[in-house]
Amino acid sequence: MALARHVFLLLSVVVLSWGLERCEATGKFSFEVHHMFSDAVKQNLGFDNLVPEEGSLEYFKVLAQRDLFRGRGLASNNEDSPLTSAEGNLTVFVSFLGSLHYANVSVGTPATWFLVALDTGSDLFWLPCNCGVTCISDLKDAGFPQSVPLNLYSPNTSSTSSSIRCSDDRCFESSRCSSPSSSVCPYQVSESTTTTSTG
Repeated sequence: MALARHVFLLLSVVVLSWGLERCEATGKFSFEVHHMFSDAVKQNLGFDNLVPEEGSLEYFKVLAQRDLFRGRGLASNNEDSPLTSAEGNLTVFVSFLGSLHYANVSVGTPATWFLVALDTGSDLFWLPCNCGVTCISDLKDAGFPQSVPLNLYSPNTSSTSSSIRCSDDRCFESSRCSSPSSSVCPYQVSESTTTTSTG
């Protein structure tokens, strides 16, 4: 198990360094990685009393159970994984925040921080934005005594935010553009059967 974690950490560093090489943004890009039971995550989300105490028997039971499910998922040909970042793992009584590792990421100018789940099955992470009534603004879960407000990203108030035009090489949906030279590039990304982002 220790070897697997070291391999995962090494692969994460390689992938992140590759991603930083390709980063086209100006300025500094950095983030810290935190385990879901770390003090930083517990402090940011205010659920100190909802997770097992580090080093306790319950703490190691939860970690072992998650590793077992993860191993079964990797060995399975079934695309419907029992582990998902949507609901967590009720089997081990961790019904909040399904992911195991998180990063504090600052986005925009002025910078706004976000606690994002690191998902090894995707090259994306989702930010809550001020896009309307259908967007998430707080975290409500049976595991929390009250809802936790989330920081919202506002493209309109960030001086470094800009739209990608249909004529840009990074526009992968240019066939859906009404006018290639003046239109904002449309996008649709489906993360799972229930999570889609469209713009």
